[in-house]
Amino acid sequence: MGCASKVLKSDQAEAILRSADMEEAIDVREIPAADSKDNGLYVLLPGPEPVPSAFPAVSAGKPKRVAKTPKTPSGKLLMPAIQMNASEASAAAMAKMAHASGSKHEPAIEDGAGFIARRPAVDPFRVGEKVTLEVSYFSVVAGDMTVETRGFAEVNGRKSYRFAGTAKSTSVFALFYAIDDWYESFVDFETLVPAAYALHVKETKQIREVRTIFDWVTRKGRYIDKKINDEQQLEEKNEEWDIPDYSQNVFSAVYYLRTFKLVPGFKTQIRVAHEGKNLILNAEVVRREKISTPAGDFNTVVIKPTISLDGKFSPVGDIFVWLTDDDRKFLVRIESKLKIGKVVGVAKALELGKP
Repeated sequence: MGCASKVLKSDQAEAILRSADMEEAIDVREIPAADSKDNGLYVLLPGPEPVPSAFPAVSAGKPKRVAKTPKTPSGKLLMPAIQMNASEASAAAMAKMAHASGSKHEPAIEDGAGFIARRPAVDPFRVGEKVTLEVSYFSVVAGDMTVETRGFAEVNGRKSYRFAGTAKSTSVFALFYAIDDWYESFVDFETLVPAAYALHVKETKQIREVRTIFDWVTRKGRYIDKKINDEQQLEEKNEEWDIPDYSQNVFSAVYYLRTFKLVPGFKTQIRVAHEGKNLILNAEVVRREKISTPAGDFNTVVIKPTISLDGKFSPVGDIFVWLTDDDRKFLVRIESKLKIGKVVGVAKALELGKP
């Protein structure tokens, strides 16, 4: 690689990015945006309405297979909505999950304060909201990380949030380790559970594509992971496992935390289905704190999350998350202690999104 560390390049990279069996597994399709019959019906609940032009218009009729993953205006690859087979069964399964306990919040391990069944009384999310955090390692600026809420999508005929984010190293830090990653997750508007997520990793030591599908009809998760390591070797995983009701993925769980009524002393548990395992995310609000960031001064709540598997805590190091102490609960600071050093992300820009 030479002295300068750059994003790994490989002749096999295109084989991963355009893997036929991976595309078939997630069944990526365009949806006719102008045809409500083919689009299916939105779940109409209080909150922002879906964006009609969430997808490029195609001819009416059967959804068209996407040959290539489309890109955002900035050039980032984007995983379109996922249209699985038996969409009517999927919608029915979602509706059953949403109304299984009447007006009670489920699952029982979660704190239900501030919810009406599965919906938060106050929706913290807005289309177009975006936080950019400056990430430092050993007090050296390493790059930027973004978290945002994009326009509504329709997944299996269901109105869904589209949560996304990126991580990119600075040109200077890339001399040591280069990062150019993105992720995207679709979350059902009514039940607040994910349908799928995509993770794209392009770094000095690996090129990796991950897709996870949550089938709420069969209560199965499908995990597909393809990676080229720094030795130019292709590694593959393809797993299916049983997932508990109301499970999040590792990305949607961060957003899901924003739906809770967060006050000092608050504690809750969240089910997380991740890479063939069923985990429990334990979250506790440890204090209120006013902080100053390049994006402004904020009153915040400080949350300490931990992960447990089979009742045993996983040693992932101390992590603290700062969310704004208001109805929106924006992520404005994060700290993660590593075996060597600490990673700190601080908000340097904040876009509120549509009113």
